[in-house]
Amino acid sequence: MVRDRKVTLWRLLHGSRRVKAVIYFLIFGAQIALYTLLFHYAYPLLEGKPITWPASLLFVLETITTVGYGDLLPFTNQYTVLIVILMMVSGIIQIFMVIPLLLIPTIGSHLQPSPPQRISHEISGHVVIVGHNPITKALVESLLISELPVVIIVDQKETAFMLSDLFGKRVYVIWGSYHDNETWEGAWVEKARHVVVCEEEQTTASIIIGMRAMTKARIIAVVDKLSFERYLRYAGADSVLSPKHVTGQILARHVALTSHVDTLVEETVVDENGIRVTPRAGDPLRIINIPVLAGSPAAGHRLGELELSPRFGAECLLISRRGQFSFFPGPDEVLDTSTMLFLLTWMSSVEKLVADLFLPPGETRFLGVVTGFGDVGRSAYRELTALGMECVVVDQKPYPVNIVVGNAEDEDTLLEARIRDADFCIVALNDDSRNILTTLMVRNLNPRTRILARANDAASVDKLARAGADYVALLPSIGGQIVAGVLLADTVYIILSLPNGQVIVRGRYSTGIPATVSSIEKSCAVRILGIQGKEKSIIYPDGESAVHAGDILLVMGFPRGLRKFIRVTQRDLL
Repeated sequence: MVRDRKVTLWRLLHGSRRVKAVIYFLIFGAQIALYTLLFHYAYPLLEGKPITWPASLLFVLETITTVGYGDLLPFTNQYTVLIVILMMVSGIIQIFMVIPLLLIPTIGSHLQPSPPQRISHEISGHVVIVGHNPITKALVESLLISELPVVIIVDQKETAFMLSDLFGKRVYVIWGSYHDNETWEGAWVEKARHVVVCEEEQTTASIIIGMRAMTKARIIAVVDKLSFERYLRYAGADSVLSPKHVTGQILARHVALTSHVDTLVEETVVDENGIRVTPRAGDPLRIINIPVLAGSPAAGHRLGELELSPRFGAECLLISRRGQFSFFPGPDEVLDTSTMLFLLTWMSSVEKLVADLFLPPGETRFLGVVTGFGDVGRSAYRELTALGMECVVVDQKPYPVNIVVGNAEDEDTLLEARIRDADFCIVALNDDSRNILTTLMVRNLNPRTRILARANDAASVDKLARAGADYVALLPSIGGQIVAGVLLADTVYIILSLPNGQVIVRGRYSTGIPATVSSIEKSCAVRILGIQGKEKSIIYPDGESAVHAGDILLVMGFPRGLRKFIRVTQRDLL
């Protein structure tokens, strides 16, 4: 009970300006009443003269406000003087309290410009993002490769100012209540192409219900837990995506290397629900991510010795080693167990390429440790165990799986989970600092194991790599890329976001104007990695290669160049 009273008092003292104003005027009124009572009875005793209640109140008000005293009521007694001094000092204190606490903030709030609460001109075909969370920035950056107008709606003034400073004139940022139809009208939501809601699940359901009747736009809910999918679809969501679910799948697929193509991370192809899609018929180009496992034919060899191009029609785009990337590596690059290759190849070549170069000989049964059984860890565990791999989970809570209960950072707990025998370890705790500590401990206990970690903050990626992680999945970036991929499916497909800021996309050449590879590359400042045509397909085409209507182009470039690429090559789709 005492604690509850303390909490209530604290909230009152640190509440809004309105609460502070009420408290101030209550104290001020009580002070005037007390002084009036005191002076009414003290003045006749000290000065020997009667005084009325109105005269006592008037004298107190004149004295507290320091506008004058003594004209109506002369006094000579020293105790009367002391009472007057007390009233004057307390009045001055009251005045100096009200200025910083109420007057200055009130004036400042009226003088400070407010974020826009509506877009002044009509827009259409745009993307509306409701709410702000860690994936918002990554989502907007991915969307900026297109020319789709982007509107962000937030219900906090400070957040609106922050986003306006972050994105400048590249996006519209408006401030308004999620429960007010004027907010949706101000964002022209009725003319939007897509709406993405990035709030907590209960709030998301309320937002969708409120706007569903106002727009025919496709509404996508981005959530932590797919368990809320049913309710959000009932509310009116067209799609429900979980970045944590997909991140767990991605971490697992960096481990689960078998001869079957569906176990690879090709293009991180996902449908509207974040689930992998069966590759299209034919022989499309693919970018696959392949780890170099201990005992595999590729381990210890130079890249040129693998003969990727003559044997499999494959080319190496980049190599990753514990957070460090090398683009278009040369033939003398030595491959070890810390190496991951990003290969551009044909779908038909993948199975043989993997089996011949990257699978250890014999029937190898991998053992892995998954630290953290939240949404990310659970998704990775299910993916790996479905492929027949043995996994030990480390978590502080007991679950009906093969689990060691304890802290993942603790040496004894990891040893009990057989970390020294583990071929891989997926670090999937919800806290980056704990993930760093766990990575350090795992790397110390087993220098040969592959460590694949999740990160919530971009600043943690490099720290995890330096701590010993072989691969780091940045959850906000993955989430933003997945959602953007769904939104931009009509124009380009985002395959891979590179650490240097470039993006690899797949797009269709839809214009009927003849073109060559060099003409597109020069006009758009992009690089064409491959052409998938109706009659033939080419990896790393030369500048004179012709590009025909209907060709699928695999293109790498910075967002500005990709925007121009979309504008130049897809006029018929825009």
